[in-house]
Amino acid sequence: MHFLKETSKEFGVVTCGNIVVKEGGLIYNRALVFDSGDLIAHQDKIHPTRTERSYGVTPGKSLRVFSIRGANFCILICADILYPELCRVAALKKAEIALNPVVSFKNSELPGRDIRHCLYFARSFDNCYAIVKAGGFGRTFTGSEVVGRSLIATFEGIIAKSKFEEVEEAVVAGLDLQSIRNYREINYSLKDRNVEAYLELFEKNF
Repeated sequence: MHFLKETSKEFGVVTCGNIVVKEGGLIYNRALVFDSGDLIAHQDKIHPTRTERSYGVTPGKSLRVFSIRGANFCILICADILYPELCRVAALKKAEIALNPVVSFKNSELPGRDIRHCLYFARSFDNCYAIVKAGGFGRTFTGSEVVGRSLIATFEGIIAKSKFEEVEEAVVAGLDLQSIRNYREINYSLKDRNVEAYLELFEKNF
């Protein structure tokens, strides 16, 4: 938390990253956002993994959208990006940029390792926001080895991507907010939904 705050303050930038916090007797995986050293927003992970839940991590209750420097942001923490319903909620709340701090396991049971980045393009294309995925290399608190697979996606494709998995590197791209806003106007899937067809999603024993 100190690193995020001091880096934000020193360079006059926005930083985002995760810590584990205990609040009201509950444990959360929480992303914090700093602007020029000031804490301006936070988001609790909506979908803790099975491992996180076994350690007592509590799910967040709702996805927040907040304004930073004239843009609408949300934070999809790690595995939250895997849930298309939550990604659509972010779009309906008018997010323009989704921050996605992640832990990418070096060895994963998920298929399609070499094309998983396509998921980020699909989420961006469907929901009319850019996605900034940031991950680092090292090990988790449980000892699992993780690697950096950072990228930046828009509805036009993957516009920046890490070249190496096990070294530090900056992934940089410019985002055109007006282009994002224009795309929201022409993507009718945000507006022409038949919501009655989705009521089944709320069945607990679907």
